[in-house]
Amino acid sequence: MAGLQEHDMRSMKESLQAYLSKTPAEEDDEEEEKGNDNKVKTYIVESNIDDPRRIEYWPLESKLNGTTDSNLWTVNIPTNSSDDLFLFLDTTDPRFWLFHTYGKSKPVQDFIDKLITQDRSKLDYSWFASNFLENRCNIGVGTGFGLKYFNSFLENTEEIEEKGLHRFSMLFWGQQPSQVLAGLKGNQVLVSGVALSRIKRIFKTQDGYVKENIHSNGQFTLTKGDSIDSHFLAVDKVKNQYSQLIEKIENNYRIQYQSTDSGFRIKGTYVVIEFTKKIENMGLFIKNFLSCTQPFRLFGIPRIESETFVKVAAVDLHTYDKFNMEITPESIRLFLDQESCGNVITRLMTNLQHYYDSQIVIKGCNDEQIL
Repeated sequence: MAGLQEHDMRSMKESLQAYLSKTPAEEDDEEEEKGNDNKVKTYIVESNIDDPRRIEYWPLESKLNGTTDSNLWTVNIPTNSSDDLFLFLDTTDPRFWLFHTYGKSKPVQDFIDKLITQDRSKLDYSWFASNFLENRCNIGVGTGFGLKYFNSFLENTEEIEEKGLHRFSMLFWGQQPSQVLAGLKGNQVLVSGVALSRIKRIFKTQDGYVKENIHSNGQFTLTKGDSIDSHFLAVDKVKNQYSQLIEKIENNYRIQYQSTDSGFRIKGTYVVIEFTKKIENMGLFIKNFLSCTQPFRLFGIPRIESETFVKVAAVDLHTYDKFNMEITPESIRLFLDQESCGNVITRLMTNLQHYYDSQIVIKGCNDEQIL
């Protein structure tokens, strides 16, 4: 790690505000989409590391630098051009780090992806499931959304006539996005593919306004606006919602064994992911689900109890935490260990929505809906 740099939270805000102020505002949504490469972006990264200096692998020859603020870091990434990529890293919230940048989208995303997806990185995306984006990110006013769905659990994805929706994506800009979304959900052909990949919101505060793209991987893109403080407030509001969800999962839905005078008692219970469409090929589903690759990041040893019931001893590859699953055509039960990271639940839910069934829900054992 290089020496301390002369930055603090105030100078970071001033730098981002200065960039925002000189960035031209596009006239319409299509122009905004084209110009997203040069916008201010914030990535909420879930962390199980107490100090970024403990990260074993910094990709792309990137360098972590301390600043005069103990919770603020900078990351420099060399490029082939004259300008290196530059990110601020805010670790004020030790569980949810914030990377702020106005660097080009593709190389920055490449850096974030490589940083997170190393096995046992102990870092993960903040996974905003479709219903989280719809119901928990309702800051300001909605102005649009994006859908992205690709069924990776079909036997032959090249066969157009195969039963079930294979692929569905769209972008919508305009008024009443919630009504448009409800209309799509009412279409029985499309409903399994109505998975939100992002939403567009206009958020106004006393300091100004921002127009944000909020993505399912925890990324915020400030597409238009005049106040970096409003951007930070928007990020903070959504981060707090997500933090509360993870805290709820970890407090109530991890199996814990507590000693008592007479022996021990069990605290906590399991989580259920319920499908609205049954798994038709259990073998194919298990193979793809436990492939050790993105996006699920799971290793597992399946034990086939019957054609419709499989037990799995699983490992979450982002932390190497162990947990157990019971998979049937209608649902997945997840039994998290007392040390397991709750982010695995949101990762599985979000990606099952995008790659299998967009209308799944997560519940507790007493049928209470978690999200």
